[in-house]
Amino acid sequence: MTHIKLQHTVLVMALAAIYPLQASAAPSAGVAQFIAGDVNVRRADGGTTALVKGKDIESGQAIVTGASGRAQVRFTDGGLVSLQPNTEFKVANYVDKADPKEDRFLVDLLRGSMRAITGLIGKRNRENYKVTTTTATIGIRGSGFNVGYNPDGSLGVTTELDAIEVCNAGGCVGLTAGESVRVINNTDAPVRTNVRANVPTPEPERDPVTVGDKVDDKGKPDLIKAEAPVPPKPPTTSPNSGTFTNLTAVAHYHLPPVTSDPNGSFTGPVASASVVMDAGKVTEFESSGNVFTPTVNTAAGSFGSMATNDFIGWGNWASGSKNGATNLAQLHYIVGQATPVLPTTVGVASYTLIGGSAPTSYTGSSGTLNSATFSVNFDPAQIGGPMLSVNIATSFGNVVENFVYFSSSTFSSGSGAVKGMFTGPNANRAGLIYTGGLSPAGSYSGTAIFQAP
Repeated sequence: MTHIKLQHTVLVMALAAIYPLQASAAPSAGVAQFIAGDVNVRRADGGTTALVKGKDIESGQAIVTGASGRAQVRFTDGGLVSLQPNTEFKVANYVDKADPKEDRFLVDLLRGSMRAITGLIGKRNRENYKVTTTTATIGIRGSGFNVGYNPDGSLGVTTELDAIEVCNAGGCVGLTAGESVRVINNTDAPVRTNVRANVPTPEPERDPVTVGDKVDDKGKPDLIKAEAPVPPKPPTTSPNSGTFTNLTAVAHYHLPPVTSDPNGSFTGPVASASVVMDAGKVTEFESSGNVFTPTVNTAAGSFGSMATNDFIGWGNWASGSKNGATNLAQLHYIVGQATPVLPTTVGVASYTLIGGSAPTSYTGSSGTLNSATFSVNFDPAQIGGPMLSVNIATSFGNVVENFVYFSSSTFSSGSGAVKGMFTGPNANRAGLIYTGGLSPAGSYSGTAIFQAP
């Protein structure tokens, strides 16, 4: 009897030695359904191999596409992810056990862009479905969505179905179908925008066609593959790059705090400013003999184009100088093509917040823009003329101006807490700088950009 048990033990050990991989192989997270161009998979041990159609993808692996590479992966829970060129996508932690407590769909988009349709994991436990990027985390509510990095490093997110939530250290924004946000960095809260996520649509594959009545060296019809049309090359320079004098700017900056003047500042519309920009990001502006130049240029953004007369840009210089001598701190600016003729519509129009820089204090600390409302009545016949109201809620405090009268494309509240302008045809956008007081002495400021309904 002892002899039989010993033989059984030896047999089990022998089988384990012959088939070790079957016992330890990681379960498949999904399978590559479509591969085109340069696509590789990087294993958890750092090794890299070419990814081919039908190959399993495991938790801990990353898919890397080259300049011409595209891939589509179907996960075991039925979810789909489509990866575009120049993308790095990692399956950080994937578990599909049909158990809401254990299921995980945690992935990282490190660069590039992707489309996603969620599977059963997101439906069983939506809190365990997360897409992490360098600036924000995307959670779902049972949905499909697009996410992609922009050339300036910001992130665009657009939901296609149902709802998603985009969060970072600055706060969270919930989106329903068709809505988009832009995330500038990992500290400024996501802002709503009408610009969709930058996820390009690939050209369709063309079927081979017969070359007349020619045959190849084996006597079979000679085939060639039709070439996809070559897309036009983008312009070498942006229409929003260069030096412009047909712009209006508004700026607010702090002098470095000192005992006698803890909150030295300058605000006001700068008429016919000479502005130097690089792809919509202001690098210098000049007015009335004053030249403002940044030494550190931080969060910035823009909408519209100089070519279509609807440009508006905004940003925040962490530090800079005035006339090359006076040191500035936390300069916030908006700049744009002011609306030449304001509309005369009657009734209140409620604009939507679409962008802006996070508020900063005179001491240099950063806050968050939690919410903002902006409503306008352009009726020139009402008492006092056209009127707007603003309500800005930040982590530093609130700025509220209910009765701001104006007669041109620029506006300013009586207290000076709000200054801004309308831009684009029919005043389709508005930008402003807000300033609020801080105790015991000092202030905070920031920018907000709005879109007309």
